Amino acid sequence: MRYQKACIWWVRILIAAVLFIPGPGGAEHLNKVQKIDIEGLDQVVRGRGRYLLVFMAAWCTPCIKELPDVNALYEKYRDRGLKMIGVSVDFEGPLAMQPIVNRVKINFPVYWVGEAAIEAYNIRGIPFIIFIRNGEIVERLLGQRSKNFLDKKFEAFLALP
Repeated sequence: MRYQKACIWWVRILIAAVLFIPGPGGAEHLNKVQKIDIEGLDQVVRGRGRYLLVFMAAWCTPCIKELPDVNALYEKYRDRGLKMIGVSVDFEGPLAMQPIVNRVKINFPVYWVGEAAIEAYNIRGIPFIIFIRNGEIVERLLGQRSKNFLDKKFEAFLALP
């Protein structure tokens, strides 16, 4: 009898553990990469405010290396009015970037625009960040940068009148 109760108790613990242990990549991140067209993206950044467009792709190693720093700086500055939007230019569609968004736990919205974004925003390489203030592009930044460099850039951008 005692043995049966112990077995039942262990089976319950095992079932509970299986139900609550996250999958291989950890708990799924809820920030879904959304499909958007150029007109939709333009409409998002056309209004008042300070936006950063962060152009990236799943195959871009410098993009992937820079994303944790960019995400941390977004967390640091979003309460000061910074709006950040990730823009995937992957040819394969929105699903290409999703595993990276999940792994890095990106907290800003990420949209897939694809090749159309390359021409529309005159992208010559990635990672690429465009600083937009009140609908106007004020700076373009090409290439992977250190967190310290980006921190100073974001701070200066938010200090602009």
